[in-house]
Amino acid sequence: MLQKKLNSLYLHTMKGFIKKTFFVVFSILYIVNVQAQSRSQLEKERNRIIKQIEENSKNLEKTKSNKKATLKDLRTIENQIKNRKALIKNIQNQLKKADQSIADNKNKIIDLNSDIALVDMQYIQLARKMYMRDLAGNKWAYIFSSNSVNEAFLKWRYSKQFENYVKQKTINSNQLKGSITNQNEVINIEKATTSQLLASEKKNAKKLQLDQNKKDEILKKLKKEEKQLLKNIKKNKRQREQLNDEIEKVILAELSKKRTGNVSFSSKIEKNKLAWPSSGYVSSSFGKQAHPTIKNVTINNNGVDITCKSSATVSAVADGEVISITNIPGYDNMVIIQHGKYYSVYSKIKIIIIQKGERVSSGQTIGRLSNIDNPILHFEFWKEKQKLNPASWLKVK
Repeated sequence: MLQKKLNSLYLHTMKGFIKKTFFVVFSILYIVNVQAQSRSQLEKERNRIIKQIEENSKNLEKTKSNKKATLKDLRTIENQIKNRKALIKNIQNQLKKADQSIADNKNKIIDLNSDIALVDMQYIQLARKMYMRDLAGNKWAYIFSSNSVNEAFLKWRYSKQFENYVKQKTINSNQLKGSITNQNEVINIEKATTSQLLASEKKNAKKLQLDQNKKDEILKKLKKEEKQLLKNIKKNKRQREQLNDEIEKVILAELSKKRTGNVSFSSKIEKNKLAWPSSGYVSSSFGKQAHPTIKNVTINNNGVDITCKSSATVSAVADGEVISITNIPGYDNMVIIQHGKYYSVYSKIKIIIIQKGERVSSGQTIGRLSNIDNPILHFEFWKEKQKLNPASWLKVK
């Protein structure tokens, strides 16, 4: 009878504690893992934005002495403003994540304390029912008070088992509590670091305002030069049409041969995103868009313009074959690479280092841009005779 009572009570309390402890441990590990991934992603994004801001700052510093404003200057300053705002938002999100992490862990500590109190209560109940108060005061006197050797052995075995259970419970609970406390300390350190970054960025609000003032200044200058801009727009339109005609001619010639190149190239592209053709940022998007300074004037871009560093390298976005190298007025050298039924087009390249008919691999350098400040790579992506938006196909940085 004594054995059954001890066994039943012991199993009941042990199962309850294990079940609750497992739930607490699983919850903590899951939350900590998700929070770590989330913070890591935000940190990666923040570093990317900071790097872009630094590059834009260098570019803007180089053109500071230039009294003549250009659309390229306007797009650079607009990109800088966008990045500064994105950086502040990113840091604020990191602070929110840290605050939420601390709140979640505090709730877990409360649950754990409740669990410890519950087990303590179970211990008291068990002690009362099984006369464990006497055992707690004098274990050996309790054991030797048995009526037989068998009863003494049972008392010793189950008292030992219960003692081990209580000790293990206390160790596990304290370990969990310690791990949560340590996690909170880590988060508090991260929060302090992030708060410093936010404070620093707020101090740079003046720089953001200066950027906005610079943008307004450029817009005023461009407005004064409207006549010249209109002439440039017409000239650029003719050059774009010439570029488009040349691209279509090359693609139609390939299609007339009834060959689409290596079919595996197409399947690879459809399964994977394209590599970036050069380092930089998109300063002019795909499709029709209103001119930034001249009313009722739209600009149609068949691809994207990527503002890059001086003498930046240009690379193939995927495996393929070079089918055309041509010089187009206003667009310097143009290279077309075939990837099965897809075609990538790179123009405004100053130096070409590949040849027509050459097989190239993804990421392979095909040329270099001009050594001027902030050269622009014009990149287009086609599926047979259809123009595609390259931004939808390029890998996210």
